[in-house]
Amino acid sequence: MEKDKRYKQVKLLISKGEIKSFNEIFDTLLKSILARDLHRKGATLTKLMKRVDKFYLRDITAIADLLEIELEPVLNLIIAQYIRNKTRK
Repeated sequence: MEKDKRYKQVKLLISKGEIKSFNEIFDTLLKSILARDLHRKGATLTKLMKRVDKFYLRDITAIADLLEIELEPVLNLIIAQYIRNKTRK
């Protein structure tokens, strides 16, 4: 199966600094596509979006691989999302 073309768009937006937290990825990429590619259920991914501290490192690594970027930018997006979620509580 061919990888969804929106991954390249997300990669570009991350490199330009236009995506600043993890959940902003889903303004471009459908959650269902990432869930499928991670071999997760959509509901599970939704829960992880609310509690990004529950992501496994293997999932974060897989996301970086799908985006064809280094691990660090994905970790930074997740940290930013964690801080954003924490301040909203």
